[in-house]
Amino acid sequence: MNQIVSVGTSHHVAPIEFRERLAFSEEQLIEFLQHLRESDQVQEAVILSTCNRVEIYAVANAVRNADAAAKILVEFLSRYHQIDMESLKRWSYVHHNLETIRHLFRVTSSLDSMVVGESQILGQIKSAYDFSRSSGGTGTVLNRLFTKAFSVGKRIRSETTITTGAVSISYAAVELAKKIFNTLEGKTVAIIGAGEMSELTAKHLVANGVSNVIVANRTYERAVKVAQKFNGIPLAYSSDLDFLIDVDIVISSTNAPDYLIKRKPLADIMRKRKHRYMFLIDIAVPRDVEPDVSKLDSAFLYNIDDLEAVIASNLKDRQQEAVRAEQIVSEEAKRFYDQLQIFEVNPTIKALHQQFRQIADSELQACFYKATLSDQQEVAVASMTQAIVKKLLHHPMENLRCAVNDGDADHGQYVQALRELFALDVSDEHTE
Repeated sequence: MNQIVSVGTSHHVAPIEFRERLAFSEEQLIEFLQHLRESDQVQEAVILSTCNRVEIYAVANAVRNADAAAKILVEFLSRYHQIDMESLKRWSYVHHNLETIRHLFRVTSSLDSMVVGESQILGQIKSAYDFSRSSGGTGTVLNRLFTKAFSVGKRIRSETTITTGAVSISYAAVELAKKIFNTLEGKTVAIIGAGEMSELTAKHLVANGVSNVIVANRTYERAVKVAQKFNGIPLAYSSDLDFLIDVDIVISSTNAPDYLIKRKPLADIMRKRKHRYMFLIDIAVPRDVEPDVSKLDSAFLYNIDDLEAVIASNLKDRQQEAVRAEQIVSEEAKRFYDQLQIFEVNPTIKALHQQFRQIADSELQACFYKATLSDQQEVAVASMTQAIVKKLLHHPMENLRCAVNDGDADHGQYVQALRELFALDVSDEHTE
């Protein structure tokens, strides 16, 4: 019987230096898949190569057990990337059959990601699968498996809240801004300091509807450089804060030794604004915004600790949802594995029934040729013969199906024995 195995490494078990050595470029993916197909030991394969993980999912034939199938893949990786076997064993993992299915479902559902609930991994797996399929690397088994994995991933995202809640500083800022303004459409954001985190936060705000960006920096040239990224307006920073009169959101991240935004001058600005809401994100250490600013009406101030508290709360919620998601994954993996086992057994059952019917039909025709029977008698004899065939095959086939449904590890040997004992011609139904 075919074995579904996976061999890989990820951020959970290996440092980046090792993951880099195991990673595949697009050209290498094509070459490696070709080597696998030519080996006559690996029937199907999908290779997932991202910054956090490198995994091979494969259907292996011409092997007696899953350990032998996994060994084939490990040896391929060792030779291709010129990595010694000891290093591979130390920094990688192997999954067989049901565990391979469950692992893929967990990865697709982002339960195995560095940040539980992140959405990027689903797209990465789809790309890896599409690439392998278009390269001729997949067949019926992996096509079924990955299609089901995508379905499970979507189910997790629709039935749990595992993907909700910001888990990065920039997304936390966006989440809070949406709570304050309801919508970010048409809002204006001012970046003070133009640091990397400020840029990233502004980028997410713009992606969520903010239409105008102002960049204020002590070095005007730096303000121009950053403003160009957002089609924004560069300004030289002014301590009178007049540039904030029409601003809805402020992101400040500088190395200033003292507060850049103090309560009194901002209070004057708020009066000129007729106390329209202003959301201030202070991600500088030491802080750029005087804490007393939070006491002003219509001013909402959050510092780096506030944002991290939001993230911690969201992560806790995601972990609670992950428990539900893990249960769904386990149930779906077991159900798919059972279906796959029946799918594997059905061609043998079909071939055995067909062989018995052909033998019975052949003998009936010989009997009818030698004996003179009425039409009614021929029908009766044919009916009796078919009944005998069904009764002869009933218990063997029922026991084989029970072995599959009960998870009997020997069912593969039973199938192989049937094929050999009866010289069955079982067509390969695992290609598409």
